[in-house]
Amino acid sequence: MSTRCCAFNSCTNNATKIAQWQKQICPIHNVNQGLASCICEPSFRLFPFPTTRKDDQLRKKWASIVNRKNGSENWEPKPDSRVCSEHFVDKRPTLQNPYPSLKLGYTPYKPIKSRPPPKHRSNSNVSPLSKKKRLVLEPISEHVSEQSLMFESATCMNDSSVEEVCEQLGTSQNEKLDNSHNDDLETKIASLEEKVKQLELDLSKKEDSRESRCIFSVAQILKSDLKMKFYTGIPTVAAFDAVYQSISPFLSKVRYWIGPRRVVCNPLKPKNKFHKNLRRLSAKEEMILCLMKIRLGLLNEDLAEGFSVSTTHVTNVITTWFKLLSAVLGTLVFNRSKETVRGNLPPSFQKVPYCDVRHIIDSTEVFIEKPNNLTIAAQTWSDYKHHNTAKILVSITPSGMINYISEAWGGRTSDKYVTQHSGFLDIIEPYDKVMADRGFPIQEDLALLHAELLIPPDRRGVSQMSTCDVKKTKQIANRRIYVEQAIRRLKCFRILKYEMPLSLIQHLDDIVRIAAGICNMYPPLPRYP
Repeated sequence: MSTRCCAFNSCTNNATKIAQWQKQICPIHNVNQGLASCICEPSFRLFPFPTTRKDDQLRKKWASIVNRKNGSENWEPKPDSRVCSEHFVDKRPTLQNPYPSLKLGYTPYKPIKSRPPPKHRSNSNVSPLSKKKRLVLEPISEHVSEQSLMFESATCMNDSSVEEVCEQLGTSQNEKLDNSHNDDLETKIASLEEKVKQLELDLSKKEDSRESRCIFSVAQILKSDLKMKFYTGIPTVAAFDAVYQSISPFLSKVRYWIGPRRVVCNPLKPKNKFHKNLRRLSAKEEMILCLMKIRLGLLNEDLAEGFSVSTTHVTNVITTWFKLLSAVLGTLVFNRSKETVRGNLPPSFQKVPYCDVRHIIDSTEVFIEKPNNLTIAAQTWSDYKHHNTAKILVSITPSGMINYISEAWGGRTSDKYVTQHSGFLDIIEPYDKVMADRGFPIQEDLALLHAELLIPPDRRGVSQMSTCDVKKTKQIANRRIYVEQAIRRLKCFRILKYEMPLSLIQHLDDIVRIAAGICNMYPPLPRYP
């Protein structure tokens, strides 16, 4: 089986290294680097040789630069022959640098240019003077008569006398040339300083005009805890600064999303240089814009008008920051240890058998637009909500902190199936107790893990519940109410409260993880004495 590799003998880059890189986990996006959700690029790329039909001369030029031999014959590139980006000046073939010229493995041959023949001189008796001396001997308008007479006398002298005359002429003329040159430089410097001042004034006017057009005042949001919580969901300005400080080390490595990747048929064709971050907003403004999208559920057009940027720029910013905020705020959602959970139990959970409860689970559904694909529309239809929805499993501790949140599933999926296949059972430890509703019949699954399920008694085949069953149902319902309140906190982010457009379905997992991380910054749900 052939492998695509670089044609240069001294280069070891090939497609196998790219495949191994794609299997690695990205430290920024926490997914495989080869997936579409990761926008990072490998350290090198492989470019095919130009085809004979499109550009035969360029193909032969590349083959000659590779400098390989096939016995006594010239080497011809094969269909799998490639040239990696490390051999190009611009990391890819461009119109300015279409040929590989770096790391060739040999010293390229440079032909020696022959010296042009000397020009024909009419007067061979006069010794040639240097360029500087000829320039000195040129007449000046103020001393035309004197210099012309001295020059005629100099032609009759020998070489030593010519040099003495040149020195005498040069002293006065160089002073005048220096003075005129200095005057020109001073005038140019003055004009350039005026232009710089004018440009700075224009730039300040543009910035003032942009700030005046901005509807949302970021400075006012950063000064008030109430506005910070209303616009972004983060409870205080100090918490926002702490989150920004944890994100700031990654900002220099972030590559902004500018659209779906397209296959480049012609490597010489110029394409969009999206690796250059032409930032119109500051990093804090971009972070607030993304959080406002989640907290208030505003349209991109509304955010573009509020921040005085284009709608396309808003789309690029929120798509990039969804991944970044999910990677940082998602770390706040983790499974606490048994000692931590037991040390923060509210009063209602301190009695047996509820003192060993570590997880309170329930599922929530987010409305989505109806998909055009009939199969997907059927998989997302919820008979309970009578709408197309996405189902998410939520688990909290008795103190109200979210310790697990699953990926989004179709609304048709049952609660039992989501619990069994979402990875929730992987965080269960022996002797844990899980509190749930009647819709989670997972006693057997938890029994295999030496855990216990606490659910209200079943009413099947019973016309009227006994006094003991009614009391147990009331006790579990009074304690399970905290997971309903935690879900209500999630739904305070209006993008999850109302119908989500299909264009944001791909970001639903990141949005839910960001909202859950912010909810864990709030005070505990139960009341402590």
